[in-house]
Amino acid sequence: MGSFIGAGPFDGGDDLIVRGDLETTSVAELFRSLVGSRETGILTLRNGEITKSVYIQKGRVVYAASTNPDERLGESLLVLGKITARQYLEASRMIRPGRRLGGILVELGALEPDDLIPSVEQHAREILMDLFGWVHGEYELNIKDMDPDNVITLNISTENLILEGIRRCRSWSQVARGIGGIDTVYLPTGNTEVLFKLELSAEEQEVLSHVNGRSTVEHICDVSYLSNYETCRVLWALDVLGVVKRVQGAAEAHAAGEGAREHQKILDLEGIVETFNSMFGRIYGFLQGRVGGGVDEFMDTALDEVGRQYGALFEGVDLKHYGRADYEQMLANIADLPADQRKAIMVSGLNELMYVMQLQVRTRYGKQEEAVVAGLIKEGLRRLSGS
Repeated sequence: MGSFIGAGPFDGGDDLIVRGDLETTSVAELFRSLVGSRETGILTLRNGEITKSVYIQKGRVVYAASTNPDERLGESLLVLGKITARQYLEASRMIRPGRRLGGILVELGALEPDDLIPSVEQHAREILMDLFGWVHGEYELNIKDMDPDNVITLNISTENLILEGIRRCRSWSQVARGIGGIDTVYLPTGNTEVLFKLELSAEEQEVLSHVNGRSTVEHICDVSYLSNYETCRVLWALDVLGVVKRVQGAAEAHAAGEGAREHQKILDLEGIVETFNSMFGRIYGFLQGRVGGGVDEFMDTALDEVGRQYGALFEGVDLKHYGRADYEQMLANIADLPADQRKAIMVSGLNELMYVMQLQVRTRYGKQEEAVVAGLIKEGLRRLSGS
């Protein structure tokens, strides 16, 4: 099971219960622990007279409820203008055990069936969003299986829920505690699985682009388009979500800096290869329209020709998949070379392959077809010069 900051000991009994307080952790960090632990159960949070219940399935937030009268579904729909006061009162009188308000509103025609689930999701999301503003209170996690027939399971992205919750945070003390100070240095974790799920704004992506294992939080604030507070808040969110992490010492910072530079070189080279592949793909498509299935034999011949000089680079590579050369395979073929040499050999080999293709088109199909291919190559080279 994942760790819970500020959590007390487990209680005995049939269900496992973890208790803690929000003085030593934040709701955002608590939710992230749940995602990492992949537990199933009910997280109950109390602040004064208000209690909120968050339903978790395998680490994913699937539903939320609140004892706050202003946060009940009917009140929420009324405030949003989705139902009238008359419809709200009539539906409320019809609530019975086993009959939910949402279903009753659909029966009365106050809500369209297709509007029910989005409305319930929005209602749950607002309950959850309010939680991120809590800095005091207690929580209790009851780890247990839940009867799926008694729980509404909504499609809520927990990662984006955490991101949006932190965006709404107005507590500098929480943010400052989260980032650990303006002298903190962050480095990317390479966790693309989470990063692809996040709906980052352009400004947030720009903040992330400055995380390199060398720049301090203060320096990132200086170059960010956002205010210092907003920049720190973004960094805290990225930290909570596991996209970045703090550098622990000088040695790690140096290693991270070298790693970041090496990673950037790889990304730059991958971009160059992708531009070549785009050009090869267009040549492949053009020739396929002229010679049909014979295009694969054309590509094999071009590879054989260039392989006389660049055999090591193109070992195990073919162009039968829409003319694309496998970047990962080529990189693996020359992985023992320094980064600068890898780039030089790969660019030279792909350049040679490009001109071999053009020569073969002239020899086999004539100058008219060559002129078309030459135009495709010219466009590709223009893109390369701009990269």
